[in-house]
Amino acid sequence: MTTPLPEMTNGRRLFHAGLAIGILVAGHFVMSSVLSMFLFHPRSDEAPGVAAVGERVRYVTDDGVHLSGWWVAARGERRRTLVYFHGNGDTASDVWPWADLLADRGTDVLLAEYRGYGQSEGTPTARGIERDADAAIRYLLDERHVAPSSLVVQGHSLGGAAAIAALAGPASGAAGGVIESTFTSLHDMARVIVGLPLTRLLPDAYALDSAARAPSIHVPILHVHGDRDEVIPFELGQRLGALFPRERFIRVPGGTHNLGDPMVTREVLAFLEQVAP
Repeated sequence: MTTPLPEMTNGRRLFHAGLAIGILVAGHFVMSSVLSMFLFHPRSDEAPGVAAVGERVRYVTDDGVHLSGWWVAARGERRRTLVYFHGNGDTASDVWPWADLLADRGTDVLLAEYRGYGQSEGTPTARGIERDADAAIRYLLDERHVAPSSLVVQGHSLGGAAAIAALAGPASGAAGGVIESTFTSLHDMARVIVGLPLTRLLPDAYALDSAARAPSIHVPILHVHGDRDEVIPFELGQRLGALFPRERFIRVPGGTHNLGDPMVTREVLAFLEQVAP
């Protein structure tokens, strides 16, 4: 004869429910912290060379965060404007040599910044980066009165995802975009790092989904990715590239995550001349 199990009291039910909720909350906190540690490496120090070539500019996101970027004006005849979104371990100021080179070729450059980086307010999040990208484009269109037809959006790594978010949003009418060494989605990157897309449990990880946005971007895209990328697998770049309707994909033989190949520089400069002469 089977002995019936004792009924669970209301107190025990509440205890077990509370324990389950506590485990879920703790797990969510741990995974959110891991995502932030992987995705963001904010710094407050800035490259001293940027002040010699540009001026600090400030603008505000739609959720009230004050951002501080850098404006490098074209020297000679102004031909186009480029906004650059940097990678997760840089600040906007670190990209000043590229902006300096472009300025000599008639390009105004906004080195856009993210919340929590440089002298910008706030704490970086994936959703926040999307808002920061939106704010940079709004600043150019509304305050600098840049014509979309003369605007090119460029981004590296994390900045590539920010650039794609901008091109799918307020910069949809831009002349073109340059994407370097970026990922398809944060879920895919989680699978690369831990073998499982655990980020499916994190609402913030549904942001910066470049694979979902790419098919809606109809401007010309120059997309470069090194086949020795040690951070974002080349295969993810290939997969993302196949989703853009108007894309030229360049495989950089032996290229690592931080591309420094002169060939890439030549290709980007030629692309700028083509889409925004």
